[in-house]
Amino acid sequence: MHCALQNLSGMGWSIGSWWRADREYAQAFRLLRAGRPGEAVKAFDRVLGLFPKHARAQAQRALALAAADRTGEAVRAARQAAELDPKNHTPRLFLGQIQYDAGAYEEARKAFIAAAKLDPENHLIQAYLGLTMMALGRVTEGADLLRKHLAYGYEQLEGRVIALAEQYLWEHRDRTRPLEDQLTPDEGGRDTAPAGLWLRVASAIRTILLYPWARLRGRKRGWLFRATEAMSVSEFQRAIAALKEAEATGADSEGIALSLGQAYYEARQPGAAAEHLARVPEEVRREPEVAALYGAALFESGRYEEARDYLAIAAERFRQEFVPTYYRGVCEVALGRPREATDWFIKTAHRLNPHVAEKRLAEMIRVYEGK
Repeated sequence: MHCALQNLSGMGWSIGSWWRADREYAQAFRLLRAGRPGEAVKAFDRVLGLFPKHARAQAQRALALAAADRTGEAVRAARQAAELDPKNHTPRLFLGQIQYDAGAYEEARKAFIAAAKLDPENHLIQAYLGLTMMALGRVTEGADLLRKHLAYGYEQLEGRVIALAEQYLWEHRDRTRPLEDQLTPDEGGRDTAPAGLWLRVASAIRTILLYPWARLRGRKRGWLFRATEAMSVSEFQRAIAALKEAEATGADSEGIALSLGQAYYEARQPGAAAEHLARVPEEVRREPEVAALYGAALFESGRYEEARDYLAIAAERFRQEFVPTYYRGVCEVALGRPREATDWFIKTAHRLNPHVAEKRLAEMIRVYEGK
């Protein structure tokens, strides 16, 4: 009877420990995904305090340490996880990712090769191996691997691909097409074609019918009407002229500044756009829609440090849109902050985007090959 009670007591302790470890592991994973890596590390430590040979917890702890900028500890944790589970490719994959992000590309390549030996058919490992080879300067060889396997990746991989491509393209920006020139208007590219015939006819009819009534309500409204019609058919210089006439007649200066900012930006004069938008009160400039326009104008004017804050406001508001996060990432590239750039490009990949990673990879290869 005494032995039976001892066995039961031992079983209860084991079940209780597993339950606590499972709860802590789930909490740690939630903290890591919520962007709280320091707290996640502590939770994984509690799991390992109960089960020191918990390889999966040790591997995830390595990622949490890396996210907390504790790279040396992260590398040691990933290697320890690999020792605990020598037949599992995942710890070696994580080790490669950590070393890649730290710029230790040769060490990352070795880790990915080790992972590939354990799982030769794993597309994600092959894609990361290709990415690392490109970072090492073996562009043609790495690009072949990456193109074959990129479709099997996920946002973390795509964000790193965009970051690698953008850093290379920034260094060769005199020969690089911007992303918007790779996109159709439906994908987010800028439509610079003149308005079509039927759009012009519709505008003419509206002008004939409505402009006399606008004139009866004052010259100011007449000029604003002309500006609106010009914007509707993409005649931005005519819109700018009409807006300036409206301002001269006493139209609302804040509204005119916003409209001029938009018109100048559409006319590919970002410096003038930023100048007019700067006339708007700061609280208005920080409204998400205005912040998106002002951030874009600042970015295209080469004012990257100033653009960062406004693009971040737009990114927070428009959570399905990839454009603010993408250009926020390029700001970090321009400012020499690759780690921060990668974080923003991963957010870009998380959002609805028209295969930005594939397009920028293709552009990098085109520039590299001198085409």
